[in-house]
Amino acid sequence: MTWLRWLAAGLAAAFGLGAVAQASPLATIKERGRIIVCANPNALPFAAKDGPRRGIELELAEALADQLGVGLEVGWVIFPYHVSRVDCDIILDSIADAEVQTARHVRLSRPYQRSGVILATRPGLPTVSGISGLAGLRVAAMVGSVAQVYLGRQGISTIPYTFEDEMVAAAGSGEVDGAIVSPASVGFYNLTHAQSALGVAPIFDGVPDLNWSVAVGMRKADDALVDSINAALDKLMADGTVARIYASYGIEHRAPAQ
Repeated sequence: MTWLRWLAAGLAAAFGLGAVAQASPLATIKERGRIIVCANPNALPFAAKDGPRRGIELELAEALADQLGVGLEVGWVIFPYHVSRVDCDIILDSIADAEVQTARHVRLSRPYQRSGVILATRPGLPTVSGISGLAGLRVAAMVGSVAQVYLGRQGISTIPYTFEDEMVAAAGSGEVDGAIVSPASVGFYNLTHAQSALGVAPIFDGVPDLNWSVAVGMRKADDALVDSINAALDKLMADGTVARIYASYGIEHRAPAQ
């Protein structure tokens, strides 16, 4: 599980607290003059508090805010339980999970990006064509992640890591042969390390639990906010804004089937 998926799973539960009784309708956000997004302060390419790049989530959130005619405020969170402190309205890259929708823990927009995990390989490593090709390699995986558990069941040992940026750096230096990470982390690493780019092997394409789509999660939203976010996303996808934001971080925009 990437940091992003771990956080989104926790936020789904946190977002659900008081969702019906304390709705934050579009009118309230417009009256306030800003929409509040939750983001991690140190998680490029997704978000960052300091430095020249804000991250995909914040650039997309700003574009959505512009479409709604309001400003953007960022509520910085590291752990899911921080959400209630900042009382944010939305989180980008929420996992589009039907069970979450059914439970009404969080209202979701239409998905805007396909994601999951892939194998990033150290420079010079021959192409790995399947999961069986991992045997005998030093493979980094997020500790306790679905990917780590899945590979364990296939008889593949992994080296536990806590953060994706550490995993891609380890692959780049040759400390490990490969790392199970998100396409976003690989794309951003390769953008900033063009002379020692990592290889990419989509060996998990046929594993449903390791592939998903992401959407805008909305906390305590009414129908008007959901409809407005969907309309804004449709426009930003149609005019190429979403694709340009992803491309600026070295990441391909892969629109989900609607």
